[in-house]
Order: sequence, then C-alpha cells, then structure tokens
Amino acid sequence: MKKEFERIMVPVDGSDIAKKAAKKAIFLAKSTGIKAVAMYVVNIPNLPALYECPDEIPYIQVHQLLKDKGNSYLEEIEKLGKKMGVNVSKKIVDGHPAEEIIKEVKKNNLVVIGSKGTTALDRLLMGSVAENVVHHAPCPVMVVK
Repeated sequence: MKKEFERIMVPVDGSDIAKKAAKKAIFLAKSTGIKAVAMYVVNIPNLPALYECPDEIPYIQVHQLLKDKGNSYLEEIEKLGKKMGVNVSKKIVDGHPAEEIIKEVKKNNLVVIGSKGTTALDRLLMGSVAENVVHHAPCPVMVVK
C-alpha cells in the first residue's frame, strides 16, 4: 500500500505549543513509518520582540545567537523522537518562518504546526505563521492547539 505522505514537517520555535505539535508529529511518524523533519527558521526581524540586547551587537552575532537557540530547540525535538523510537531529521534555514515553511513543504508532505508562536506581537504585525501556512502550503496542515 502506498503511503499517503512522504514526510511530516514540524516547524518549531521553542514554544510549549510547538513542542506539543512536535510530540503529535513524532507520534504520527511512529504510527505510520513516515519520516519526521523538525524545522527551525532563523528570523532576524523578530529580534527586538524575543531578546533584549544592545543595539551595538553586530548582525553576525545576533544571527549566531538565534541559530544556536534554534539548534537547541531542534536537539530537544530530536531527543524526544529518540525516546519515542523515531529518527527525527533537523533542518535550520534563514528567513520569514511562514515563507520558509511553505517553500520547504511539498504536495506529499504533512505539516504539523502549533497554533501560536513565541510572541503575540508577531501575530499583530505579520499575522500568524500557522494561519499563513494553512492558507498557502501545497499540502495538508494539522494545527495543534
């Protein structure tokens, strides 16, 4: 029997809701034998809302700080996968979260995403990442509350 999905993508941002979505995605991957991929998007424009830091910190240091944070989130999801008996691949990219998630997914993927991210300010200024992914992804999207 042909599998419905090739892989399950789970975007993470370190929030509790993203971790809950990752747990659901890993459960689905284990139940179906489908590959799971955790993805983190380094998004520099959100820096003031997420971190307090002096203006004089160079861009490269800020980028590395966010990348390191993203890697720690991805490692946490990878460990959760190992606990549940699932190999979770990790992917980190730069850009706007919704745009990068939409670019990454294909028709035969399933996205499992948390309903809210790390900041309410983002939703006010740019709209919800989950909402954008639901409306523009070429594949099914499961939103975890």
